[in-house]
Amino acid sequence: MFNPSIWKKLRRGPQVILLKDAAMISALTGLQSGDRVIDCGAGSGFLSCYLGSIVAPSGKVFSYEKREEFQKLTEANVKKAGLDSVVRVSLRDVIAEGFDEKDVDLVTLDMGDSSLALPHAFSSLKAGGFCAGYLPHAEQVQTFVKAALAAGFEQGETIEVIVRPMLVRERGFRPENSGLLHTAYLSFLRKPRAGHSPVSAMPVSKGT
Repeated sequence: MFNPSIWKKLRRGPQVILLKDAAMISALTGLQSGDRVIDCGAGSGFLSCYLGSIVAPSGKVFSYEKREEFQKLTEANVKKAGLDSVVRVSLRDVIAEGFDEKDVDLVTLDMGDSSLALPHAFSSLKAGGFCAGYLPHAEQVQTFVKAALAAGFEQGETIEVIVRPMLVRERGFRPENSGLLHTAYLSFLRKPRAGHSPVSAMPVSKGT
């Protein structure tokens, strides 16, 4: 079982993916023990650790990072989390070199230029596999989805996860004055299954 308190023990470098977003990625992709995952843009390795805890013991997470200092940080955090037999961390510019793995169940992309890695993600996924983009800005979402459709993906949901804590007291019940609001948009894609054709353009909402 994943211990959420591990988040407090890992060392932070660049911005991390928090548990609220990591949990939604696993929930909407149906990730389970034994699955194989590519996590790209490892940063501090928080998402790699979370995903590794789910796919363990027989699954694998292939974590990629192009900056050496962040690769080493991710390796240290993975070891601290006790997941170094599940998570493999590699130093690579995946946009230029792509991924080694094929037939994976999930690819997560957390980079400023994630859209450029989508053809590689499509090639590495099994039919029916998911790709999840972690995208802080609305403009990135539009670029990401457009590139995904061009690469052959089916477009899924794009969501924002907001957590609003509540104060429960003897004399009342109300929201706290602050909450964990916008961190990023999560955009979900799927590689078409056999016999399914991808959507060829962004869908237009009714009434627009």
